[in-house]
Amino acid sequence: MGKNGNYLVTKCSTRPDICENIPSVAKNKDYFKKLFRLVRILNRLETEGKVSPRELADEFNVTIRTAQRDIELINMAEFPLVTMTKGSYTFMPGFSLKQLPMSSEEASLLAFLCDIAKSMGGNFEKSFRSLHSKVVLSSSGTSPFHAISSITPKQDFPFMDDVRTAIEECRKTEIRYFNGKAYRLQPLKIVYFDGFWYLFAHVEGRKYNQTFRLDRITAVELLEETFEPPKNIDKLLEAKKSIWFGLKPNVKVLLRVSADVAPYFKAAAYLPQQKIIRAEKTGGLLVEARVSHFMEVMPMILKWIPHIVVVKPQQLKAEVRQAVRDYTKLL
Repeated sequence: MGKNGNYLVTKCSTRPDICENIPSVAKNKDYFKKLFRLVRILNRLETEGKVSPRELADEFNVTIRTAQRDIELINMAEFPLVTMTKGSYTFMPGFSLKQLPMSSEEASLLAFLCDIAKSMGGNFEKSFRSLHSKVVLSSSGTSPFHAISSITPKQDFPFMDDVRTAIEECRKTEIRYFNGKAYRLQPLKIVYFDGFWYLFAHVEGRKYNQTFRLDRITAVELLEETFEPPKNIDKLLEAKKSIWFGLKPNVKVLLRVSADVAPYFKAAAYLPQQKIIRAEKTGGLLVEARVSHFMEVMPMILKWIPHIVVVKPQQLKAEVRQAVRDYTKLL
């Protein structure tokens, strides 16, 4: 730090590509103001439990959009936020800076570095992610939560804390579901998707993993017996397009996509582990997907009918055909 409290910009003539980026950040007159806002937001999240962009805008004398960007930056830096009510945010249930352990000032600096690294791109962004995982996960381990969307609505369930504890402590658990059935399982993640919270778990005695809606769990009992969780769960979950999945996709699905919609499938991956096998003379595509449950692709197939046809497996063909028959009976 300089005598006037300003950060010094180190000369780096051997790496002009770095120099071009660092001075532009350090000389920004809003540098300290942004850091102050991040500290204040994180402190309020930790101590008061919630923040709202409108209140923050009034407090900091900035626009509501600026306050929203600050909140988005904190979430982007992997300090998980959820919406409590319309226009207010809190940490995801069970998350606290005290778990790390980390002060609001330290967390705000991480969030700010995330912003800088993202603007610089390339290896800088990758290096920040590596640094973040070492700093955050070295003391807390992996998070029990996984959100398949960024900022998610908060829901309170009677057994959320019990399930979180079971995941963090790798304890086998018995649950009772709304249909009266009891399951003995190994809880792996609490997953948010498409408006609902789910428990993703391995059910003992079954080949595949399963998801249970948290609002439909009626009883939870944590057992003394522990288990070894699979590695890279988050990485595997990030590739999923729906809540119908297991950890290891092992069914290959081949679909023929017509020329009318082929450009969409070339531009975006609509299917789990989507891979274009070949372009056909008609202008269409032969597309492959890997799934562990047919419901991972069924909604997308039905959505694109008649422009998408199942080539294999035969069982999926039959299920699509039956779904279409059942629907036409209602017309």
